[in-house]
Amino acid sequence: MNRVGIILIVIAGLVGAGLFALSAWKIPAPTVAVNKVVPNDQLPN
Repeated sequence: MNRVGIILIVIAGLVGAGLFALSAWKIPAPTVAVNKVVPNDQLPN
C-alpha cells in the first residue's frame, strides 16, 4: 500500500475515534441563563 493510502486510513481512523468520543462524552447542559440586550439600531429593518 502506498503512503497516501496509509495516510487516508489513519485520518479516517482518527475521525472515527473522534466521532465515537464525542458521541460517548456526557457534556452537561448549561446551567446559567444568558440574557443580552440588543439595541434597536443594530437590528435589521
